[in-house]
Amino acid sequence: MALVSLAELKTYMDISLTNRQMDAVDFVLAGLQSELETYLRRPVELTEFTEVIRLNSEFTGIPMSSFFTNSSRNESSFYGTNYGTNAGGSMTTWLEPPMTVYVENAPIISVSSVTYQALRATSGTLLVEETDYVVRKFGVDVYRASSDDKVTIVYTAGLNGTTIPIFKLMILRAATREIQNMHDDVVGLKDLETRNVAPLTTGFMESELMALKKFRRNRI
Repeated sequence: MALVSLAELKTYMDISLTNRQMDAVDFVLAGLQSELETYLRRPVELTEFTEVIRLNSEFTGIPMSSFFTNSSRNESSFYGTNYGTNAGGSMTTWLEPPMTVYVENAPIISVSSVTYQALRATSGTLLVEETDYVVRKFGVDVYRASSDDKVTIVYTAGLNGTTIPIFKLMILRAATREIQNMHDDVVGLKDLETRNVAPLTTGFMESELMALKKFRRNRI
């Protein structure tokens, strides 16, 4: 779905269009929105994404609030202080907290589901939020997983462009220039008289992109 509709553009320009011109305008609006999203490095509309991520070979899914070791021990003495003399064996290594599984289109707005599939399993297991995983701003901490397993994350990300009026305004301005340029070119050909359309700006102007720079996702 386009952020700016054909009806909104016709209202903004106060014009009527033929069926063929309306088809051309659809191309222009879709292209401008894509150009804007390329500059911002994120969608300008809330969009649902599905990512399948293969965990790295060092991944360990252990909650950060839990304390586990690689030695078995009696549960009643696990929380005691005399670790070195318990019958279950002495503690040797503390397992590190899990690393965040990052997604491509962060920051995340919401997560619909997280599915875990073991390396040699034929089907996945739907995980439970707060028990098996925790949602972060740029990804998900998965506790029920291990190295080289697969995790499928279905999430919503992007900017809610319908609540940011400047997005529509910039697309409308750029589309108006594009359509005027296209119109002058076509009319010039029909009249067998070329019009000076080459110097006209197409796409977004630098000043317009600078006005939107604060919404751009920066990569570090």
